[in-house]
Amino acid sequence: MPEVLPEYHPLTVLRDWGKVSPGSAFRISDAQTGVVAFGATGSGKTSGPASHFGHSYLAHGFGGVVLCSKKDERPMWEQWAEETGRTRDLIIIDKSGKWRFNFLEWEASRAGEGAGLTINIVALLDEIAGAIASGAGKAEGGGGDNKFFEDALHYLNTNLVDLPMFASYGTNNSLPVSLPLMRSIVNTAPQSLREAQSDEWKHGGGECAAILRAAAEATKTADEDTRADFEECRAYWEQEFPNLSDRTRSIITLSFSMLVRPFITRPLRKLFSGETNVTPEDTFKGKIIIVDLPVQEFFLAGRVANLAWKYCFQRAVLGRMQPTDGSFLRPVFLWADEAQNFITEFDAAYQAVARSAGGCTVYLVQNRESLLRVLHSPSAVDSLLGNLQCKCFCQNSSIETNDWAAKLLGERWRSITSINAGRSNPTGPGLDPTLSAGASSSEQRRYFVEPARFTTLKRGGPAHNHQVECILYNGGMKFQGADEQGTPEKQPYTLITFNQRDEPATPGRTAHVS
Repeated sequence: MPEVLPEYHPLTVLRDWGKVSPGSAFRISDAQTGVVAFGATGSGKTSGPASHFGHSYLAHGFGGVVLCSKKDERPMWEQWAEETGRTRDLIIIDKSGKWRFNFLEWEASRAGEGAGLTINIVALLDEIAGAIASGAGKAEGGGGDNKFFEDALHYLNTNLVDLPMFASYGTNNSLPVSLPLMRSIVNTAPQSLREAQSDEWKHGGGECAAILRAAAEATKTADEDTRADFEECRAYWEQEFPNLSDRTRSIITLSFSMLVRPFITRPLRKLFSGETNVTPEDTFKGKIIIVDLPVQEFFLAGRVANLAWKYCFQRAVLGRMQPTDGSFLRPVFLWADEAQNFITEFDAAYQAVARSAGGCTVYLVQNRESLLRVLHSPSAVDSLLGNLQCKCFCQNSSIETNDWAAKLLGERWRSITSINAGRSNPTGPGLDPTLSAGASSSEQRRYFVEPARFTTLKRGGPAHNHQVECILYNGGMKFQGADEQGTPEKQPYTLITFNQRDEPATPGRTAHVS
């Protein structure tokens, strides 16, 4: 009998690939090194490899967060959950507001080293602001005025987070850090040095002045470092901010308004304000959180909502540590179809270390160019893809992606035979022509899979007898194959055919593979 492994052991087999390559399998340890699937529109990557992995994760008890680009993703996951007995674990984040997550309050109050630090709360805001700017078509890494205003917004956010935290210093009644409160502080901040120095503003200037007074009182007996930090914050609101030119201050405040507006208006206000009743940590208990605010329908608001959940989930995962009692963390997945809608620079940093925290990423994307358009740098794209070890290539017509895939799978030496023949016609009378022929053989390097092969893979549907073909690479794994002469050899890839009409997966089965 096979050895019975502890629950969530890294060697636990999620999918037995022995039918396509004897002795090969996809295990929890493989899931934790990440999966990316490429395929053109209609290539079958969702009904093929995505269904293959999705059913496996659900059937083995994984928790996770599903980001939604399209309206049909929620019903698809509901079907998968029903087929694997996981319906009760679903949490649907939608515009009804039943499930709420105040992510700033969560970051400010969560336990653990580094939690509650202003720099980490501001980093969350910066991540979302950067994604919004990228979605608006602003080039990454711009200099000049763009860089100045990005830094100025970061500086504003830092002081907006610091101020209510100082006002709560040393008390049990903490002033929650929230986007509505932050906006109120900005809207009531002094607009000139003269106004900031006036008794009228200091004692009746609204939220900003009132919280400054509360912070001064709360930190009056604080330690020297805390007091010095508060004085820096007070100097910003009473001297630096009002001393900015009207144009500069208006651009900074407008940038802030663009950042917070999606969260304090419909449909996101109910989802990210008020009392929290769901957090990323719920996935650690096996919950599957579906952010059903698809970009296809909600556009920027949907993208912002998905990004907020994604980044907070990644931060929560990175805070986990493997138990020391011999047990193992429950694996949790981050799933994104049309992943280019949600990719940010942080993904590469997250993916580099997610494995040790039990994080499993699955990104579905049409082609490599989609990632390049978002990340703006080939090195940034390669940094991310290099840490998504399992790569699935469905039918694709992207020349760059197909060339890149062929190079990834590598080359081998092949014996190439050349045959030549010639004829010379003598010019003299009665002379016969001279015939010549020859053959030569040489060793040359050729791709295991030529780029053109990716264009002809089966795409499913009636035209392909409901079969989806996928060329699969899994870092470090060798599959049983054969060279062109039929001689068995180990290869860095295998061809898997998924049957769209197969029954759903259960542990230990090889459904969807033929």
